[in-house]
Amino acid sequence: MSDQYDEHEQSERVKKWLINNGSNLLTGLLLAVAAVSGWHWWQGREGRQTHEAVNQYQTFVAAVEKPDAAKAVALGNGLIANYADSDFAFLAALRLAKLQQQQGKTKEALAAIDQAATLARDDAARELAQVRKAQLQMAQGDTAGAAKTAAGIAGTAYPASLAEIKGDLAAAAGKREEAAAHYRTALTALDANAASRGLIEMKLTDAGGSAEQSQEIR
Repeated sequence: MSDQYDEHEQSERVKKWLINNGSNLLTGLLLAVAAVSGWHWWQGREGRQTHEAVNQYQTFVAAVEKPDAAKAVALGNGLIANYADSDFAFLAALRLAKLQQQQGKTKEALAAIDQAATLARDDAARELAQVRKAQLQMAQGDTAGAAKTAAGIAGTAYPASLAEIKGDLAAAAGKREEAAAHYRTALTALDANAASRGLIEMKLTDAGGSAEQSQEIR
């Protein structure tokens, strides 16, 4: 009987505890379930958004390469508006800038590059946008603007590109020796198989230097 009584007493104590604490326990359980469900929902939502962004970006790139400028601009702006917190928005802004440049719309191209800089999610991406802006300004003959942009580039992520821009600026100012020194710096920072080596070597030769000198420094 004592064992049965103990079991009965324990049962009653459990009931009383549930009455007193059950609501808190239930709330905790519901919160835990909600947290897990919310996480799965968020993961699913993120996955869907990424998938949609990838599809839209591929369609955008196809329009750029066709080229179908009007469609590409519409798709690019849609990516920027709908996926501003993703890398796809940044990439779309950069490609829009290149497309606008090819279309002769320099003002729009610069605006797209500035937008890319605001969409950049890390320092390397921001530096890439600045490099592209300086290159575009040089292509437009805006050496003052390019020099100002280049002055704000750290050169940590793209040292070769920054050195090439500085070389172009020096060459435009008639400073051939300084230009050659920058081009040699660019070549030493580049991989041996980099596609841009040939062009920089030509610039170095035009500035009175030689590719062999940069190889010796390396």
